[in-house]
Amino acid sequence: MYLLDTNILPVTAPTKTRRNPELQDWMRRNSERLFLSVITLLELSYGLAWLKHRHASKKAARLKAWIDLVYFYYRARILPVDLPVALRAGALISRSRGLGSTLGTEDAVIAATAELHSLIVLTANTRYFAPTGVTHMNPFDQLPPDGN
Repeated sequence: MYLLDTNILPVTAPTKTRRNPELQDWMRRNSERLFLSVITLLELSYGLAWLKHRHASKKAARLKAWIDLVYFYYRARILPVDLPVALRAGALISRSRGLGSTLGTEDAVIAATAELHSLIVLTANTRYFAPTGVTHMNPFDQLPPDGN
């Protein structure tokens, strides 16, 4: 089972100009095995608000419709930030800094969520997740195996 980093989910967004049909097909086939962190909704919401701020209303409208679909589709598989996640994220930030890396709060929360729920993080930013010790992989390099 997998936790999608925010940079993976948008391959299905209507505002994306570069598509990845193989990853999109894999996500469709394995949809019930995919989870989101509430942090992903935070990041998508920020992107939408920024488009509105820049008066990119057509793109914002398409993105808003897509975010609504994401929420509808994943609503039972959106994992919250609770006390254990927050505490683990803090420890992961400390671990990362101790190894000479800087782990952002959003990525730390996603990593902690995955770890505490025994999920693999799917991310294009493996360099951010490597110092955490949390299991992760880049589906742009190699697709995970299909589930049964």
